[in-house]
Amino acid sequence: MHKKYYLIISLLFLSISFSQKNNNNVINKVSFVGNKLIDSDELKDQIELKPPSIMMFSSIDFDRRLLKLDAINIKNYYNSKGFLETTVKDSFYVNNNQVDIFFLINEGRQFILKNVKIEGLNSLDDNDVLLSLGLLEGQPYNPIIINKKLSIIDDLLQEKGKIFSIIDIDQAIQDSVQIVIKVDEGKKVYINDSWISGAERIDTLFVKKEIEFQNGKIFNKKKIDKTKRNLLQLGFFSSVNIIAHTISGKDSLVNLEVRLREFKNVGETAVEFGLDEIEYVPGVRSLVGLGGSINWTDRMIFGSKNRFEADGSVVVPTEEGFVFPRLGFDIKISNQRPFSIKLPAQVKLFFQQFKNFGDEYGPYVKRFGLQYSNIFRWNRQRSFVDLGLTFERFDESDAFSQDIEQRKFKFHINQDNRDNPIDPKKGNMAIFRLDAFGGPLGGNRSYIKYSLDLRNYITVLKHITLASRINGGMISGWSKEYDQYETILFEKFYLGGSNTLRAIRPLRLLNYSNDNYDNDGDGNIDEADEDSNIPSGKEMMVLTNVELRFPLLWEFGGVLFIDGGNIYENSENINIDNLVWNYGLALTLNLPVGPLRIDLARDSIDPKIYQIQLGFLYAF
Repeated sequence: MHKKYYLIISLLFLSISFSQKNNNNVINKVSFVGNKLIDSDELKDQIELKPPSIMMFSSIDFDRRLLKLDAINIKNYYNSKGFLETTVKDSFYVNNNQVDIFFLINEGRQFILKNVKIEGLNSLDDNDVLLSLGLLEGQPYNPIIINKKLSIIDDLLQEKGKIFSIIDIDQAIQDSVQIVIKVDEGKKVYINDSWISGAERIDTLFVKKEIEFQNGKIFNKKKIDKTKRNLLQLGFFSSVNIIAHTISGKDSLVNLEVRLREFKNVGETAVEFGLDEIEYVPGVRSLVGLGGSINWTDRMIFGSKNRFEADGSVVVPTEEGFVFPRLGFDIKISNQRPFSIKLPAQVKLFFQQFKNFGDEYGPYVKRFGLQYSNIFRWNRQRSFVDLGLTFERFDESDAFSQDIEQRKFKFHINQDNRDNPIDPKKGNMAIFRLDAFGGPLGGNRSYIKYSLDLRNYITVLKHITLASRINGGMISGWSKEYDQYETILFEKFYLGGSNTLRAIRPLRLLNYSNDNYDNDGDGNIDEADEDSNIPSGKEMMVLTNVELRFPLLWEFGGVLFIDGGNIYENSENINIDNLVWNYGLALTLNLPVGPLRIDLARDSIDPKIYQIQLGFLYAF
């Protein structure tokens, strides 16, 4: 699924919402009375009925039911902070369809968690469990969180085969809170028998190969969950449930039913249009394009266990020098278990048609080839190893001295521990890429490209995220004769654009210290030279970015950022002192598919050098 951004549709929806006339009672103001320990702005985040702001496109209708729910939400929020005696009363006043809302709050005392004990836990270590629960003595008592965290104990016991455990809490509340978690583990449970239901078009023998548990063995929740993931990953089932059926008179045995629901339609069509980011540089979203695509997917082509996808697209890049339409067409066949081996494989046939950079009158270049990949996934499917081979050809003798035949082996590792791939607040990510061209595979070019991208995210305040990245790469075995292909391939390292150095136009960082870029012959290296220069890549790259992300009003957010980096011919030229530094700010709009952003970046040495960049998703 392509990451398309339906900007036109979103703007149309917003314009309609803005234009709608509303004759109902609307919220004028919301007041909180009696709150001393929790700020009113913090309480406003807990309610639905709010007065309009300059960033809202429509006013909110007053609803008495929502008013009662808001009062409950405020009380629950106080409870989560340890205020167990809080009372909240609501009232309102109406004048000329304008509603003033009042919440009368009696906060009461704040209770602190003094002591936590566990009784009856034999299969697990008490201290390890308390550490997993995250219950810290001396912190405000939060009964809501504690009840939710009890499922952690249940999950740990289920991994030991204790699936019928009973967990209760005794709490003594005086000036502080003491709680005792009482556990009745129950007996170890074994799997007596198992069967599959709901498989109509899929052979049950194929399904059984994805089952991790065995009859006669102890019930293990990890194996149950892994079985569910395996079956969902096949792409044939809309839902997978594994149900434990008790056996009368045998409290230590269960039967397991693997209940499947197949997709009703094996095929589906998707039509998309809008703004998209184009990977001219592999792995780097550098340019923005306007276009559309048509996708057809068949989950079981010709009744087989192979997934078939056909995707056609036309994209017009908005960056100067790339303004000519790029036509693309892909055909992909994938199988999660080829030859009944857990070796997910994909074969892709592809075709592209585009022009050389800046070649307005030149012929179109045709790119076509075959790609084979094996992808092994883990950690919520966002971490993976990608092994593959690519055989491709570029045809157009008038565009370069000879037709290009390129063959590549790839080895990519993505380790993703972020809490959210679209808008991460905490966690980290590491991306390693090795692309080996030519060598024993043959082709016109022979070199190896390495890159390492490290990212980290932490929440410094309640809604503020500090994001940082260090990225580096090098190419071994590059020959100068390969430069003739760079106006179509861009496989050297480039910087500039909304995801690297934002004060530089996409792919246009000029390494002034090592090259002569006086393209207009005026004796100076200036913006005129940059405008006339074909993007210049180097064989080594260093990049770092730091962002401070914070919310504003409604769905808008802000970003403060610093970018630093440079590109080099070889390792001898690398000098941290000559990194190019940018700084600036960005405005983001959170759309369902991710943030749309506008970056204003300036050069740290010469503030006259600046760029306004349009980007999708965060820079990293």
